[in-house]
Amino acid sequence: MADNLKSGLRFINYQVNDVEFHLNNDYVENSITVDFNIERFVEYKDDDENTMYVTLILNIFEHAKEKNFPFSMNLDVTGIFQLDNIDIDKRESFAEVNSVAILFPYLRSLVSTYTANSNVPALILPPINVVKLIENQENMLKERKN
Repeated sequence: MADNLKSGLRFINYQVNDVEFHLNNDYVENSITVDFNIERFVEYKDDDENTMYVTLILNIFEHAKEKNFPFSMNLDVTGIFQLDNIDIDKRESFAEVNSVAILFPYLRSLVSTYTANSNVPALILPPINVVKLIENQENMLKERKN
């Protein structure tokens, strides 16, 4: 690959920290809209500021019994990224956004596979607008501080 095509952000690996799946045996079949929320957490290790850990926490169909959803599911996944020659002031605008965009498809795949293997219709999450996700999360944090 030509050096000028290489990204300053390298995806090293990911790990699944936690998966919870709870079937709602009282579910009455009807048409539902996919209901999920996602949070992201970014951490740089003190000993190596070029290694970034991005954790995505996904909650699907919260309060399944009360809202008549077929199940509830929570996932917690961490991606490990290496930053090569990315200025500290560009990390938020470049690395943190792109790392979520890289990691989210792994979450989507886990959800699809897990639900299909749980004998419920496979759930395929829609793609997300990562920039809007981050803006919404930052706005919520600002509101909490005020």
